[in-house]
Amino acid sequence: MKRPIMKSVAWPLLAAGGIFCAAFFCGNPLLAFQFEESELARLARGEVVVRVEPSPGQGNERVQAAILIDGPAEPIWKIINDCQQTKEFITGLKGCRVLQQDGAGELIEHRMQISKLLPEVTYIFRAEYELHRRIDFKKRSGDLKEFEGSWVLGGITGGKPRTLVVYSLFLDAGSLLPQWAAQLILKQDLPEILLALRKRVSSPQNP
Repeated sequence: MKRPIMKSVAWPLLAAGGIFCAAFFCGNPLLAFQFEESELARLARGEVVVRVEPSPGQGNERVQAAILIDGPAEPIWKIINDCQQTKEFITGLKGCRVLQQDGAGELIEHRMQISKLLPEVTYIFRAEYELHRRIDFKKRSGDLKEFEGSWVLGGITGGKPRTLVVYSLFLDAGSLLPQWAAQLILKQDLPEILLALRKRVSSPQNP
């Protein structure tokens, strides 16, 4: 049985949605994030879509969050790759510094307060870049047992320029925090991060 098309503020997204889905979601090899019609409607209303997906190759679950942001990918890319700016919108991030750079990516150190009830943790991760499209990152050393994920940016065709931003993260804090609690924190924090990112992108002060 076919699901009815939802007539809402999402209609332009769903109907240009033949364009939206076919040109981006259904055929984009960068993004294994398939959306239900109800999720498309929520994105069109400006909401954040959050769900849990298996983490590739290890059976653990990543929390994934998605949002639509007005404008092209370039200014968003600039913000999420700026250590000083990431501290302004990533919940709990106390310190960020680039330790090493090369042609493919960077080695970055974070100081993070995962929860007010836990001590601050420090970890180093490798971030690899596909310019204006994707960042994949994975922990190299530090206090966390596992830390890996990705940022994926995709331009929406048709109409005014918009960018779909998908942030995926798996976190294992080891003995510091049970896995169910870590996932609960991510489900709460990731939407806040994406909403703060969108606000920062649209700020008049954003260069």
